[in-house]
Amino acid sequence: MAFISKKTSRVFFLLLITASLPSCTGTQGGGMLLDQREANIFLHRTRRANFLLEEVKLGNLERECLEEKCSYEEAREIFATPQQLENFWRTYTAVDHCSSSPCKNGATCTRHIDSYICKCSPGFHGFNCDKVRSTPNSCRYRNGGCEHFCRQPPDQSPSCFCASGYGLDEDNNTCLPKEAVVCGRPLVHFTPRIVNGQMCPKGQCPWQAMLSENNKFTCGAIVLSEVWILTAAHCVWSKPVAIFHVTVGKHDRQEPEKTEQQRRVLEVVIHQNYSHSTYDSDLALLKLHRPIKLGRYVVPICLPARNSTFTRTLSLVRLSTVSGWGRLLEFGSSARFLQRLVVPKVHPQECRLHTQLNITKNMMCAGRRRGGQDACEGDSGGPLVTRYKKTWFLTGVVSWGMGCAKENMYGIYTKVSNFLDWIDKIMATG
Repeated sequence: MAFISKKTSRVFFLLLITASLPSCTGTQGGGMLLDQREANIFLHRTRRANFLLEEVKLGNLERECLEEKCSYEEAREIFATPQQLENFWRTYTAVDHCSSSPCKNGATCTRHIDSYICKCSPGFHGFNCDKVRSTPNSCRYRNGGCEHFCRQPPDQSPSCFCASGYGLDEDNNTCLPKEAVVCGRPLVHFTPRIVNGQMCPKGQCPWQAMLSENNKFTCGAIVLSEVWILTAAHCVWSKPVAIFHVTVGKHDRQEPEKTEQQRRVLEVVIHQNYSHSTYDSDLALLKLHRPIKLGRYVVPICLPARNSTFTRTLSLVRLSTVSGWGRLLEFGSSARFLQRLVVPKVHPQECRLHTQLNITKNMMCAGRRRGGQDACEGDSGGPLVTRYKKTWFLTGVVSWGMGCAKENMYGIYTKVSNFLDWIDKIMATG
């Protein structure tokens, strides 16, 4: 169907007027001039019509501005008030942000004057509906609201439970200490790093233990209970048990302290899959010949619960803390005072890419790619701990690395969550 332009329609209209005028010779009873009524008919202002013979309709919005692009002057002919005109013109000339299809996953886009709104399909959220929504009634959603551990049997709602020494509060989420000393809660309040680290104030790393061979400091270790200490297998591998001592409550490595307790090691249990060539499964449990006394400067670290989603919850916490008396520089001397350092966890794929090392499923990486901050020789066997809400949990044990704090060389830790069954089984023997 052809359309006639505005210019053409006006020319045609003028021709109609000219053809209708009386001739110069006049007609009977008439002349060149029309009376007022006839003149008004011919001179009445016409509005634009899309078709040659279309009836002219006053203020037809669809025809004037939707079927064709209209100007501000043409829009002004349609609206009765300036406010209506301005509201229409602001919307009419606005950019259509929905034209680029910004809404994802089947969402509906609604255009607004200077923006857009996505109406998400079920199961998605976010401004562009690009995020998958976790089910609130799930342990995987914010740990089920639990302060410690969450479990959810099939077809049941999630329920919270607590680490040993804690009890569940009336809200069924909060874990309250039932004993004077509970795991993962220092009794010395934190105040306002190993390589480039900071001294850990006395009592603020109370699960840190020191392993000695013939009374000479060799490795770090971790307090799990009054009689069980965890360390790296390579620290005790192929050595007689009689040479080992464990000291807890220690801060100044060079001077005797009233807070320290030293015990002989009665038994060494190295993980059955430990490889001295690859350091895979680099864990050993040490049983003390008599219990240590827990208190202000000696507090066990909490272990994640088995058969719960809590290990996943901890893995989502980016920063952890490593501590020890290891060398302050790669070829320097060991630290006199206990050091601590906050390090970010590193995804295994990224760790393998940059280090080109054999990182097994039983290992985890932490540190900074630019180097400068890391565990070092002497820190082996020490704790990598992660805080969740008010409680600290053991996530790694210092294992190995290439040099100390080198660029593109992260610290390698034994991944504790893979060995919870083994730890519980050994500790259950007494």
